[in-house]
Amino acid sequence: MLDRDRERTALLLLRDALDLEPGGRAEFLARHCAGDARLHARVLGLLAASADADGAVAHRVEAESSFDPLVGTLLGPFRVVERIGRGGMGVVYRGERNDADFTQTVALKLIRRGFDFDDVEARFLRERRILARLSHPNLARLIDGGVAADGRPWFALEFVRGDAITRWCDAHRLDVKARVRLFLEVCAAVQYAHSQLVVHRDLKPGNILVGEEGTARLLDFGIARLLGGDEEANATMTMAGARYALTPEYAAPEQFDGAAVGVGADVYALGVILHELVAGVGPYAIDRNDMVAAERVVRETLPESLATSIARTAPGDGLDAHAMATARLAARRMSEGAYRAAVRGDLGRIVGKALAKEPARRYATVEAFAGDLTRWIAGAPVQIEGHRVGYYLGKFIKRNRVAVVIASSLALALVATSVLALRSAWNERVQRDAAVAEAARISAVRDYTLLMFRAAGDRGSGATTSAREVLKHGAEQIFTQYQDTPADGQEIAVNLADLFLQLGDTEGASTLLERVLAWPGIEANPDVLARARYNLAQAEYSRGNAPRSRELLDAAQAWWAAQAPRHAPILEESRTTQAQLERAEGKVEQAISTLQATIAARRLVRGNEREEGVALNALVLALIDAGRYEDAVRTADEGLALFKRLGLDRQVLGLAVVNNRGNALVALGRDEAAIADFRHVVELRRTLYGPSTDLATAIGNLALTLSKRVAAEDADEQRATFAEVTGLLEEAYAMSKAFGSDTGRSLFVIRTGLAQAYVRRGEVAKAVPLADEAVRIGTQNFGDKSVFAGVGYRARADVRIAQGRYQEARADIAAAKLAFASLGKGSEQPLASLSALLERIDQLDTTK
Repeated sequence: MLDRDRERTALLLLRDALDLEPGGRAEFLARHCAGDARLHARVLGLLAASADADGAVAHRVEAESSFDPLVGTLLGPFRVVERIGRGGMGVVYRGERNDADFTQTVALKLIRRGFDFDDVEARFLRERRILARLSHPNLARLIDGGVAADGRPWFALEFVRGDAITRWCDAHRLDVKARVRLFLEVCAAVQYAHSQLVVHRDLKPGNILVGEEGTARLLDFGIARLLGGDEEANATMTMAGARYALTPEYAAPEQFDGAAVGVGADVYALGVILHELVAGVGPYAIDRNDMVAAERVVRETLPESLATSIARTAPGDGLDAHAMATARLAARRMSEGAYRAAVRGDLGRIVGKALAKEPARRYATVEAFAGDLTRWIAGAPVQIEGHRVGYYLGKFIKRNRVAVVIASSLALALVATSVLALRSAWNERVQRDAAVAEAARISAVRDYTLLMFRAAGDRGSGATTSAREVLKHGAEQIFTQYQDTPADGQEIAVNLADLFLQLGDTEGASTLLERVLAWPGIEANPDVLARARYNLAQAEYSRGNAPRSRELLDAAQAWWAAQAPRHAPILEESRTTQAQLERAEGKVEQAISTLQATIAARRLVRGNEREEGVALNALVLALIDAGRYEDAVRTADEGLALFKRLGLDRQVLGLAVVNNRGNALVALGRDEAAIADFRHVVELRRTLYGPSTDLATAIGNLALTLSKRVAAEDADEQRATFAEVTGLLEEAYAMSKAFGSDTGRSLFVIRTGLAQAYVRRGEVAKAVPLADEAVRIGTQNFGDKSVFAGVGYRARADVRIAQGRYQEARADIAAAKLAFASLGKGSEQPLASLSALLERIDQLDTTK
């Protein structure tokens, strides 16, 4: 190392050593001097000199006492009030302007005493010039600048009151999508800086503050550089200086070389910040006091996945992995299942691309990075390389031409509108004014829906498209088109979410409804807020997140109950979702009572037949859970007859009743009748609505029922049946993952069925991860004593028998028995299947 570099590095190490307790300085210097005896001796000499008040170096080190001679003095028009921060080679004070007619609070930044070298001052002045050319809502604004009485340059910035973005998100318990939305504000600021040819080079949460209003502000361009300007030569630090100016946890691999870096370094740092925002820790465990080890980790270690990082601990945390994960999930208001569903797939791939070791493999721009995150939030395909055609087919249905889709989707819109009109008519004599307002709202929704589909037709020019494409595009436009009239936009958004739900796209509905709940000022529109919570409760139930669903439903019902009788119809409607949650909570008989009461109430209200049919369909499922299969079939027939009278038997609601009747028929052993029902549902759903979680469920039901035929078939027929069954289940599995939650009920049943199908075909290796995942999700998301846990254990027992792991299979069967026992009479069939598995083990296990 050159003597000039060694001297500068020694001073940098002195600065950091002085920030440590004396007992920790020896270890710090041993790590950072990295065997350079002359450097080590020089720093020790500086430390010794700094301890002597009359020493030659003492005047170069900023006083650590409470006395600060700058406090109370003036810098330009600003009086220095207090020191509020110190880092790197700068120190920051709070300043107040007290002119005759206004006051102003600013942040005043100066070079720290003792570090006013020529190159440090040049960098400081360059930072001031950079800030002068930047103006963006998410950047702290430069206000003034000058030179202090002691010759140090200073500048004044807009004073940002707030917390580091990571602490702010935790304090406000933002979930993953809300964190990503806030992070996009940071991306906008960095992209703007790049457009002005400025690379930040020191992005980290401490440089990103979020104020009380929830807006992110980017600070500290202290080691920023200009791209290609005349200052390039002056901007480049020596390798030694660069090592100690960077923050190792957020530095890109190339920054450790000390060479000039481009926008890729900022993309990388943003990737680290996003990882930390989502998972609570960065992608690596780095000791910032050991620069050599930090460089090795950043250069050579693969980043940890978001799903794994949530449970990572560090020495001194005082928590084990489970407790740490629980704490971080609580700060995100998410269950483990909901978190894993959020970070799997595209989000993990996006973060991974930003964290690529080689700059050329990262996003070329922050704008491209932000674009993929925006698409992820919207549920649209991201643009990371490597996606196969199947991925895009999973995201966009291309079976139906625009004309067919418009017809079917408008039929759904009219159904939704007719329900709203019925609610209004029910209450018209009580509150005529409210009915008039409802009619105006219905008109606005209808007009927007018609315009949305007409615009899709104009864009398509005869090309294939789908209802979801139209809905997603229309939903995205709401948030810009209705900025000035948010109440209208919120109303329309909630109704579009209804259409997503009717199409079986729970992820699309959830994405839209989360944005509605986060819409600034939504509290001023409490009726729409309640409906948004209700719709999201239904989506969360479908995704397997019963606790969140219950929380949302309780909030909506509380508002409606307080506004009776105006909201009596929708409160009554919500009892169906309430009953579904009661079933999920193991309260089957209570769910049946809830549904029977709401059906009776709906029959008293003229024109409420559709909602009566919805409740009948829910009652079918509750009766199946209770083991009352004949009652379930009769109730399904009653519901289907009602929907036929209403002309809805080929719509979503009518098909749902047929599907559930098929489940009851399977339980009664009437498999051929059940297969006919399932084929009917699959055929119509494919033709009318395309891929969805509901279609995946029907395909799964068909496949699982077909597999029961095998015992009566010869060998060739068995092979053909299992080939068809496996193909159907693979299709259903891929479809359910594309359109639903990884922890959703539909996918859970399909996953276990596919695992067992693979076992029957001798492809045990494919079955193992599916069965293990089923047990994990069943127990963690639904509880050890839930039917889902029982189904998961039963599937894994099947796999373990095929592997010859008989004792472990017996343990799974015992756990499944405990889970199924909670079903009461409904446990008879699953318990019988477990007995059959035990008999197989007894026949195969020769070690007994």
